Amino acid sequence: MNRGGRAAPERKARTGPRGWGEGYRAGWLEGQRIGACGIISRLTGFEAPVMDVRVFYVRTGLWSYEPLDTGIIDALHLLVREVHVLVPTDDAVALAKRHRPDLVLSLNSVECFGLGQVDALREMGILTAAWFTDDPYYFDVTKHIAPRYDYVFTLEESCVPLYRELGCPYAFHLPLGANTALYAPKRRDAAPGPDIVFIGSAFRGRIEFFDRIASYLRGKSVFIAGYWWERMSSYSFLKGKIRSDYWAPPHETAALYNKAKIVINLHRAIDDETNRNTGLVPAFSVNPRSFEIGACAAFQLTDMRQGTSSFFTPGQEIATYGSPEELIGKAEHYLRHEEERSAIALQGYRRAMAEHTYPRRVRQLLERVFP
Repeated sequence: MNRGGRAAPERKARTGPRGWGEGYRAGWLEGQRIGACGIISRLTGFEAPVMDVRVFYVRTGLWSYEPLDTGIIDALHLLVREVHVLVPTDDAVALAKRHRPDLVLSLNSVECFGLGQVDALREMGILTAAWFTDDPYYFDVTKHIAPRYDYVFTLEESCVPLYRELGCPYAFHLPLGANTALYAPKRRDAAPGPDIVFIGSAFRGRIEFFDRIASYLRGKSVFIAGYWWERMSSYSFLKGKIRSDYWAPPHETAALYNKAKIVINLHRAIDDETNRNTGLVPAFSVNPRSFEIGACAAFQLTDMRQGTSSFFTPGQEIATYGSPEELIGKAEHYLRHEEERSAIALQGYRRAMAEHTYPRRVRQLLERVFP
């Protein structure tokens, strides 16, 4: 029985060409999935009055952050009277003298937007805000940037009290979200998708984890993409399933999430060698990938963080694991229980659309700055 009360077509004895029954059932289920997602999308639509403010938004200037930049820009166009989009090399001070923005918002992963410009804007009486996207991994860098802004927003909850101790009274936890223009349910074609997908860079902690499940993955239909996967000790017998040194663009990532039966999410370690986090500031909050998977109505199997259950309910909207062995057990269970897997994915989509989109996040930011 599906969630709408109608039973899925049963597997009956084949009466047509080979594969006809399975194909019919798969098509029926996919139609149900897309239809249900359409209803959820309409029911969770977000509307808010337009605020009478002018905002300068400074893009990161980094190509890999394009989905974040465009999601925020689109949300600002919905929520404020006037938006000017800048890049870090623009003369924001000269533009501000001409247009007098009420707020200059910079999406900062590192020091992309010169602090001299921030200081000059504040001297002009213009409010400034930074939204940090890579906390706590680059806290050694961001702790020097944050005090230069009027408002600080961070995706990592553990960093908020640290920023306040540094003299940032208006520091707030604000997760990133899903850019639903890019990450959304898409109708799957007839070709079978992979059983399991993981998209992301092979940080050392991830390599160690995937090496421990490599023998299991070897027997499954798997697709892994990202930088540095050739560093796995088991790379030689998984390399046919891995596209290493490749950054999957958002449209391809979304298509893979939609086609996969299971999408693995594994968060980055706080002590990775690529980090700039010498104080080992802990990571409590979930990554943006959590919301992007949910927005595709994909089934997410994720490791737990302290804040995970604040965003998705384990066992109802996502599935979780605490060890390589538990991941294998959960993956086997959900690969064998299609309707349970589909129901969880649909509830994850409902939660993502109801709470974790950029218009909602940006509205929260604006309400902090303009209460």
